This record gives sequence, structure tokens and C-alpha cells, in this order.
Amino acid sequence: MSSSLFWFDNWTRLGALYFITPPEFYIDESVNNVSDVVDRGAWDANKLANILPEEYTVHILDNIKPPGEQQLLDKPYWCLETGGNFAVKSAWEYLRQRNDTGEAYKKMWVKGLPFKISFFTWKVWRVKLPLDDHLKRMGYSMPSCCWCCAQLGEETLVHLFFTSFAANKVWSYFLMNAGINLESMSMHEAIVMDAQSVSKIEANFSSTSGYHFMGVVEEKKQLQARGSSND
Repeated sequence: MSSSLFWFDNWTRLGALYFITPPEFYIDESVNNVSDVVDRGAWDANKLANILPEEYTVHILDNIKPPGEQQLLDKPYWCLETGGNFAVKSAWEYLRQRNDTGEAYKKMWVKGLPFKISFFTWKVWRVKLPLDDHLKRMGYSMPSCCWCCAQLGEETLVHLFFTSFAANKVWSYFLMNAGINLESMSMHEAIVMDAQSVSKIEANFSSTSGYHFMGVVEEKKQLQARGSSND
């Protein structure tokens, strides 16, 4: 520790002293290394008190052992792990910005529900399925048709899972039985309302909407396969 930079290394575990010291304190640039505030194997309390706020001086004197007289090479210490060794997991947790978990996400990822149902429902919620409208937004130009409708129309996520005849019938059945009117409601609003309605009976909304979403995709695959075989 003796060769650590006094002002810029986090040797106190409070942060770099250069950045946490109040602006009214003068940064004594004659102090370069931690060894500069050590006198015969002990902290130079007077020197620390002259260059640091009182609370930092007390912290160093009470909690940090001064470096020994033997000039050993310093080793980096990762403060986010008790053993001092660097870990990608703790670095990621430190850097990531967590958002508040929404009620819908809590209902998607539940113990006991098949992962593929939770993951697929999440992809619908985040509009991440490779349907024709998504591919067009990515710059692909192609003809589009919904394989699940008798009257061929453009394939979009909202149409396939919410506004098409079959999807609308399924949503209306579940929500009307819960006393919820589907009119003037967006797909995301319907998912949230479905979550709230089934949570009253100690279930989760993926048990209805998630399986419905997967059922629509399976039906689409079968219709596409029949269409290809007829060609």
C-alpha cells in the first residue's frame, strides 16, 4: 500500500481522496504516495490532520493499518468482493442501471411457469418477434400477409396477437369473464388487465396470455406449412 497514490487511489475504501475532499481543503501536491504520511511505521497523524478533513483522518487512524517498512509490491484489491479478487459479476452489478421491476414483468417471470412461455411473452411485450412489421423496421422490404386470417392482410404483432378475429375472440372471452371491457384498449393494456384479473385467483397472466401467444404462433406455423405443401 505504501506506493499507492495518496490522492487518486481508493486505498481508504472511501473513494479517491482527490474527489471526495471538500473544495475548501487545499490539495497538497507534495504528498504523492501513502508512504509520504507514514513515519517510522505509524501514521503521521499531524500531517494527515493538516491535509484532510477530521472525519477522514479519524477513519484512516482507526480503520486502516499503516504499510510496513518493508517495501513490498502493492497488489490491486477489488473492494466489491470480500476476498479482494476481481469478479465480472460484481462489476456488472455495480455498473448496470436497474429499472424498477414493473408489475407486468413480475407476472411474466414466475416460478413453475415453463421458461419458453415466460420468454415468449416477454418478447411479445417488448415487440421483439421477427414478424413482417419488425423486419420492415429493420430495413427489409418484402410482401406481407397474415397466415391466420381468411382475408389476407399485413402481418403485424398487434394484428396477430390482438386485433385479428381469432385473437380478439380469445381476449374478449377471458377479459369479459373478468368483467373487463376490451374496447378502446391497447394490447399492452389488455396484458396488464389480464394480469390483474387472474392474480385475483392466485395465478399469473402468462397462464392465459402466454399460452395464447404460443398457440397463435403454432397455428401460424401449421398454416404456413400447408401453404408451402400446396405450392
